[in-house]
Amino acid sequence: MQAVVFPAPESISVERVPDPTCAPDEVVVQVARCGICGTDVHIYRNEYMSDFPIIPGHEFGGVIVEVGRDVTGYAIGDRVAVDPNLYCGHCDMCRNEMGNHCLNWQGVGITRPGGFAEFTAVPARACYHLPDSLSDAQAAFIEPLACVVHAMKRIRVLPADPVLILGAGPMGLLLVQALRHVGASYVAVVEKQPARLDLARAMGASLAVAPGPEQAEQLRAIAPRGFGVVIDATGVPAVIEGAFQYLRPRGQYLQFGVTPQTATVTLRPYDIFRNDWTIIGSFALCYTFLPAIDWLASGAIDVGPLVSHVAPMQNFAEVFASFAAGATLKVHVQTGATA
Repeated sequence: MQAVVFPAPESISVERVPDPTCAPDEVVVQVARCGICGTDVHIYRNEYMSDFPIIPGHEFGGVIVEVGRDVTGYAIGDRVAVDPNLYCGHCDMCRNEMGNHCLNWQGVGITRPGGFAEFTAVPARACYHLPDSLSDAQAAFIEPLACVVHAMKRIRVLPADPVLILGAGPMGLLLVQALRHVGASYVAVVEKQPARLDLARAMGASLAVAPGPEQAEQLRAIAPRGFGVVIDATGVPAVIEGAFQYLRPRGQYLQFGVTPQTATVTLRPYDIFRNDWTIIGSFALCYTFLPAIDWLASGAIDVGPLVSHVAPMQNFAEVFASFAAGATLKVHVQTGATA
């Protein structure tokens, strides 16, 4: 089969690799679409937890074409989405409902072959049946939306809370919509790209401003004592350092964007103490595929405008470079697989 491979850091190839084999508890999925994620960029740059070579890709859905002998509940022809986070289920973290911190964690497209391929083998327990109403494009958004659902469970948004999101890429735009559904009264967005500012407004942002000399004044005008929740969706250390100036006393700061593992920021502990701040991380997702599927199936979350490019696997290097440079929104790769 054809697959995208990162042979080494900062190296991409599209090549023929052996078809995946199906273990007794696994299924083989013919991938329909797989989305490029910021985490893929960090993997490519050797800033994440992957080893090389690796077939990346963890935002995908498709059709089951082979079923392991011990698998029940799934059959050839079933359309599924795949949760790439594989938890052991028996370590202390898993048994305390913290599967995303599993001590034996594995990740499809991160520590084992992923979805930028014609076919991929995954444990059947990672699969979720897709409603007929969901398109392949929506199916490829279930994983990123599940990360947003996890973030919503990590913070507490009060009905009157003004919320500030820094960054309006695909994840920031999902956050705008999700926050509207969990009760945020006012959602402000800071984003440097004009087209993304327009899209943020269309998706429910109360205010969308560009960074610059007028940014602070515009934000203070609508939240003079600061925002109840401030969310970084950029992963840029300089943006993160500046975020706390907009956080009100007893506010919550959510680190949602992924930074390089070695990145650091400076923050005065006294400010945390003096302002009663709560600082929250949101790593990946944790059994949040079902609510993400429900949000998409109900039409509560609109992902159509978030896909700016759909490309064949042969063009992966080109569209990946554009995505990494911030020149696209979500990019979906179609594998062109045939059963």
